[in-house]
Amino acid sequence: MSALGLMRSAAALAAILLPGALPAQAQEMRQENVILAVTGTTVRWAAVYKLLPEHSDDPYLHVRVFEHKKGSEPWRYKQLAFHMAVTPQALEKSRSDKKAKIFHYKDVEIRGAYRRWLEDPAVRKDIPICETDILDCVKRLKR
Repeated sequence: MSALGLMRSAAALAAILLPGALPAQAQEMRQENVILAVTGTTVRWAAVYKLLPEHSDDPYLHVRVFEHKKGSEPWRYKQLAFHMAVTPQALEKSRSDKKAKIFHYKDVEIRGAYRRWLEDPAVRKDIPICETDILDCVKRLKR
């Protein structure tokens, strides 16, 4: 069997065994890191995700929020929010002009949570939606 034939067979098998896998692969996940706050000892940032093309029923960006103490090892961090939906206005209001070293952490879980948000409207009630400022929303989550 040729390489092209093998690829077609694998794609057909994936379509049968993993319903919805092929359309999701045709979509692109845009990711960006946004600095939220920098102090003398701490950096807070959001890993921001948006699936393209955009879904008409999802006007939000999806974020995971981190805190890292300057000088600590990269693997020592605090996750302030695992998954939060934010409006584009809230993201822009949250951006800091300060520069800082940040890290990229494994994002398999947030990508899966984001896909569940898109595919199952019942999941959406459990995800906080931020319309003001990300760090303000994180503070309100902890209450």
